[in-house]
Amino acid sequence: MKINNPQYITFYIDENFEYILTQIYRCYEKMLVDYEFVENNENKIKNRLFKDYLDNQDIKEELELTEFLFATENASLDDNYNEKGYADIQVYDLLKYKKDTQAYYVIECKRLDDINPNYQNSLNNKYIKEGIQRYIDEKYKTNFSINGMLAFVVKMNDIEINCQHFADFTPYKFIDNLDFSYRSNHTTKSNKKFTLYHLMLDFRSKISSN
Repeated sequence: MKINNPQYITFYIDENFEYILTQIYRCYEKMLVDYEFVENNENKIKNRLFKDYLDNQDIKEELELTEFLFATENASLDDNYNEKGYADIQVYDLLKYKKDTQAYYVIECKRLDDINPNYQNSLNNKYIKEGIQRYIDEKYKTNFSINGMLAFVVKMNDIEINCQHFADFTPYKFIDNLDFSYRSNHTTKSNKKFTLYHLMLDFRSKISSN
């Protein structure tokens, strides 16, 4: 499965969000040093990232993230008060939040491998159907016309070749030491254009065999 979107050139660039993603990448680098292994489990990896780093005051001060509040598994509500989706990570800009309670970014996390990438239930396709598609279906809000996804690479022969599976990816290097970062353009079901950032975080050397 591939998402084919209307072609348009404009990418939404938000320096604030790029700074946040860069510091999240620094947290990932710390994880590689701090952990002997991580579980082959999306929620466990995400929870480690959140609990030990993004919700850690000392780390936030070190990485100058104290102007942002990170939350996890918060529900997005529709106009009928139904829960539409639970965001893996929401990032609130505390300065803007005082004037606008919708001043937050959404970051979805998904594992990736290259096992049977053409199978309907492969992790590649779940990245699309349970990740990108949730933004398109507006289960997650795109308040700034921009959001992000973190790909936890747990098993893969070649990250660059595997990312060719995602037809809408455009390489976009903005973080030192990260070779595989991308952007993609999409349109929501209510015809709102938005940009997604995609960071490939390589956990292959840390995945537990248990």
